Amino acid sequence: MKELYNTLPLPDDRPVTALCVVEDPSKCPLGYTVVAKSHDQDLDADLWKDGFFGKRITRYLCLSKTEGPSGFVIDSLCVINDKDAPPNGYVLLSKTYGTEQRAWRKRQLTYRLSEKNSVFLAITDIIILSKSKKAPEGFTMGGEINGLVLCYKSAPLPSNSNPMLNRVLPSLPAVNLKPTTNSGFTSSTPVVSPTPYTKNSSNANPQIKSPVRPAPLPPLNNDKPSPDDNPATKNHLIVISTSTLSGFTGQK
Repeated sequence: MKELYNTLPLPDDRPVTALCVVEDPSKCPLGYTVVAKSHDQDLDADLWKDGFFGKRITRYLCLSKTEGPSGFVIDSLCVINDKDAPPNGYVLLSKTYGTEQRAWRKRQLTYRLSEKNSVFLAITDIIILSKSKKAPEGFTMGGEINGLVLCYKSAPLPSNSNPMLNRVLPSLPAVNLKPTTNSGFTSSTPVVSPTPYTKNSSNANPQIKSPVRPAPLPPLNNDKPSPDDNPATKNHLIVISTSTLSGFTGQK
């Protein structure tokens, strides 16, 4: 099973960069891939469909992911009427590759080339439906040409080349993190940060830390001061002699 998985082709999410139309699918130019079969029925994907009388005229769409203008991708396509002018910014695919014959009848295909650095999504695949009129999951309908429906798939560009996202920030100047010295202050005593425990702390678990903060100030007493608060008597030492205690008054 692993060997079978390794042989399966990987999805190619590269953006489509160029389109062309050929009369013969075997004449697909180098660097292009022809859409020769329909996606839903595996039928002939001829986009001309002129009937069965006379010389048969055929047209096949080819796409490339390597050719085209450098730095440009195809980010949108649409089908318009034969007499309509293409929308602003769109390119009309009007002639066949190599033979310069008319590419379409009744309907025609237009696409938009955009600079890779200016878009986020680009077309990565184009399929043709011969029976279904609804785009498969992950695809968008581009329009109908002679009974066949063109659908395309869009995906973000691999490099995400939005200039606003890829803008390189200017380098910042180096910051000197060395401590600055104050010329007006010198001290030979090193500054020691307070520790949450004293040397004689009985707390044996260093994981539990208590905050270090000064003790709160004593509350202020706004009542009338008591005699004990008189500075004249506060902390006054009264001396009583032994003669007083024995009853001797000093008179004979």
